[in-house]
Amino acid sequence: MERFYSAGPDVKEEIWEAFSRVGECVTRRDWAIPLIDDLKARGYRVLYLSNFSEHVMSSNREALDFVSHMDGGIFSCDVNVIKPAADIYLKLIEKYDLKPEECIFIDDHKDNIAMARKCGMKGIVFRDREQFEADLGQALAKDSGHDRISVVCYGDSNTYGYEPATGGRYAPEIRWTTILQEKLGDHYEVISEGLNGRTTAYDRPGAGWKNGITSFVSCLGTHKPVDYLVIMLGTNDVAGGLGLTDEAIAKGMENLVVLAEEKSPELQGYIPEIIVTVPAAINCRWADDSPEYAEVRRMMKQSRDIEPLYRSIADRHLIRFASGVDAEVNLHDWTHLTEEGHRQMADIIYDVLMKAPASYDVEQKLVP
Repeated sequence: MERFYSAGPDVKEEIWEAFSRVGECVTRRDWAIPLIDDLKARGYRVLYLSNFSEHVMSSNREALDFVSHMDGGIFSCDVNVIKPAADIYLKLIEKYDLKPEECIFIDDHKDNIAMARKCGMKGIVFRDREQFEADLGQALAKDSGHDRISVVCYGDSNTYGYEPATGGRYAPEIRWTTILQEKLGDHYEVISEGLNGRTTAYDRPGAGWKNGITSFVSCLGTHKPVDYLVIMLGTNDVAGGLGLTDEAIAKGMENLVVLAEEKSPELQGYIPEIIVTVPAAINCRWADDSPEYAEVRRMMKQSRDIEPLYRSIADRHLIRFASGVDAEVNLHDWTHLTEEGHRQMADIIYDVLMKAPASYDVEQKLVP
């Protein structure tokens, strides 16, 4: 109490009144226990991860009777950590030997959902019973043939596998998406969604259909359920003659992230784990200071300058970030990946997919 009093010395009476009435803060939902029992009968484990002090728990014994129907869990007062700090999620994962990618986390605070997603779980924001049951039903409705973790790679010609020396396409075994599949193994399904000339969210003259945002939602719907979503775009925003600023390109990328966050619950009940990826930087090895290379130098610089802006997007949305700026590009057009570049890109994405949640630098903050 002293901590609260010191933070608000002028409202001590109000603080004490709120504390003394804390037993009224928990609302018991009669439909929750039948739902828990039904999920367990269908073979699911049901766990709790809740921010509760000992005082709140002791004041709400009747409202917490649902806990006895569950398979276990963690209350924050037992571990002295509260959501959305990463540690409390990791303690739950470790205690019950969970595979995060197989978990669905439900909470009514978006910050808590965001951290669950950062720890590799799927997340459903609870707003009301009808919405929640619909989203949960969608999330559990994977058809019997979908027993693998899906990784959709949404990108441009470097995801397609364009080979500039021939104007064709690299053989499947050379493309970074195929190499990524081999590295991940049979438990995963890597889906390549690459389109030559695709931008983040901008029309190209005479080719509006290459605007990445126009086909984005239909792509998510086509491949649902999407567990991981790798978005690697921006090269054609830089090199497509569109005159876009660094900030405009980053805004295009963020529009895709927001769209995935908004539409995925409608499509599949949860938001996939999103990886914002900076493409390989344009690199003309012989671009000197002469006027004829001025535009090339601009593109080379901008293709690297968007990297910190993309990282900021990942930080704001509490999603994963990957940078392929240093992946090797070819000598023909300075833009498309070489065979070595494809191997490098596969390694980069693999490392981010496999990165342990504990390696994330996440601010631990209090929530209401």
